[in-house]
Amino acid sequence: MKIGNISVDRPVTILMVIFIIIVLGGISVSRLPREMMPDITYPVVTVITRYSGVSPEDVENMVTRPIEEAVSTVNNVKKVSSVSTEGLSMTTVELEWGTNLDFAAQDMRDRIDLIADFLPDDISRPIVYKFDLSMMPAIYWAVTSEKMEPVEFRTYVEDTIKDQIEQVDGVAAVMVYGGREREIQVKVDRSKLAAYGLSIDQLVQVLRFGNLNLPAGHIVERREEYLLRTIGEYSSLDELRQTVVSSPTPETGLWTAYKGAPIRLVDVAEVIDHTKELRGFARANKVEGVIVIVSKQSGANTVEVVDAVKKKWGELEKQFPAGIKSYAVFDQGKIVSKVTSRTTSSGIWGAILAIIVLYLFLRNFRPTFAIAVAIPLSIATTFIPIYFANYTLNIMTLAGLALGVGMLVDNAVVVIESTFRHLQEGEGRIEAAKNGASEVGMAITASTLTTIIVFLPLIFIKGIAGKLSYGLALTVAFSLLASLFVALTIVPMIASKLFSRRAGGNIALSSGERRFWGRFMDGYRSFLAGALRHRALTIVVVGLVFIGTAVLGFFMPREFVPPSDNEFVMFKVYLPVG
Repeated sequence: MKIGNISVDRPVTILMVIFIIIVLGGISVSRLPREMMPDITYPVVTVITRYSGVSPEDVENMVTRPIEEAVSTVNNVKKVSSVSTEGLSMTTVELEWGTNLDFAAQDMRDRIDLIADFLPDDISRPIVYKFDLSMMPAIYWAVTSEKMEPVEFRTYVEDTIKDQIEQVDGVAAVMVYGGREREIQVKVDRSKLAAYGLSIDQLVQVLRFGNLNLPAGHIVERREEYLLRTIGEYSSLDELRQTVVSSPTPETGLWTAYKGAPIRLVDVAEVIDHTKELRGFARANKVEGVIVIVSKQSGANTVEVVDAVKKKWGELEKQFPAGIKSYAVFDQGKIVSKVTSRTTSSGIWGAILAIIVLYLFLRNFRPTFAIAVAIPLSIATTFIPIYFANYTLNIMTLAGLALGVGMLVDNAVVVIESTFRHLQEGEGRIEAAKNGASEVGMAITASTLTTIIVFLPLIFIKGIAGKLSYGLALTVAFSLLASLFVALTIVPMIASKLFSRRAGGNIALSSGERRFWGRFMDGYRSFLAGALRHRALTIVVVGLVFIGTAVLGFFMPREFVPPSDNEFVMFKVYLPVG
């Protein structure tokens, strides 16, 4: 292969290629998002419909079944399941892997719109959403206060902390759970309501129309135009209490009794400033508080978003009123950073150990230096296609890169060994580098492609296993192609500049090392001779080892993902009914 000759004859060009690889690889790795797992979108679409105050049986008959029949007509539907509870219908549609969920979700919305006239009028609009791993919270805090009133504390968290965190780049939503929410309660006296001849529906309708804020047209004055709005919202409890709910007329018996005075809300009900019914609560360190959950945008870098949110949170903490404390309960960015850093360090240690082992065998700094240069350059070259393929640095791609590190040295070692042999035959450095690379070029290319072919079938696996292994297979393929490129271009150039005839000579060994290797080779020769003399027995032993390995494989434990320690525990407690 003549590519080795070009690299030797054009060392400046190859040096520029090295710098380009370093720059592009550095930019690519700095911009690659870091995640725990690959970006997996499960082929599941859920339709949620609320029908307040209705029994589960009625929800199933009037809402769930029509929606099930509508969404079942969408293409590539694999399974439809539903849950009907009091006031809530949830229909889950599982589709075939590979289905475009955006199109499928839109088709479901269209199908539901076609049956909208057959659904009850007072249901909420059906919500169709896709399940995505990015919907998982990136980080959340527990916030407590021992001095502020519960309602005031919840309002402060929503109006100050929530609004500020939502402005951070990459944040999709901030949700607040727990605490006490303010609620204006109107407790109606049924006996008084009946005495005035009123119904609950009339009362609700009056309050609804008395609490509106509507547009009222515009006014043009000379060259200026003013928009008008009728502001009819209640601003105080007294204003709400004085709401006129009915005005007696002479035709009714109430005219004489109440002398035509209007009937106000305070006459039939008690208006109190209270809190919503408590259906759940949050506590931190035995103090009741609220939970602030932050979700990132789909495709955003988890580590960068979490770091930005933590920075903003630190600024807000300095402005907290006295008595407010916050605790980071869950930090996905910390987990991702730990996993990626450990996987990266494993790859780095693997590369260092490979260089040390090669030096122990070669006993020469120059070829070891060539290997030491080839490994990081191959890794930097691998980051470039990973970036342009829109992958992330996750546990699978980093594992593929760490797996490829052990293979990165193979091609370079073959080229170096071939160059050494030509140096021993008396050729000069340049000729030895050219002939050595050209001689083994086709061999290492075939070897690399053979290894790639072993991993490529992983990309055709369907389902979630295929989504997980896709990045692993392509990362290994990218790393092997990068090592082939480095071995055929950069290694010959380094060999033509650094290697010498002495480097290709025999390695100087001590007497103890010569005795060790002598015994090792004698033992290997005797073992090989015995295997050749007893060929049938050798085949039987190898066959038994293969069968035993296959049998043991069936008894090995099987798990979806390896167990990990995230320093975080979550548990649920199921109590008896009631």
